[in-house]
Amino acid sequence: MKKIVDVFKRKDRSLVWTYVISLDRNRLTSGIVEFEHEALRLSELEDRGGAESLTARVRPA
Repeated sequence: MKKIVDVFKRKDRSLVWTYVISLDRNRLTSGIVEFEHEALRLSELEDRGGAESLTARVRPA
């Protein structure tokens, strides 16, 4: 399953970047929240910031 996830700065809610996240159904334990957590995890791996300075939201379809 694929979802588009936007990542924003917490401070001023400005859009920083967008990910297309693909997760298999086995990893979807809590639905949309899993996509948002994956986007924040990728942000940390890429040294773009973490959950303390960023927020992620799945884009409505």
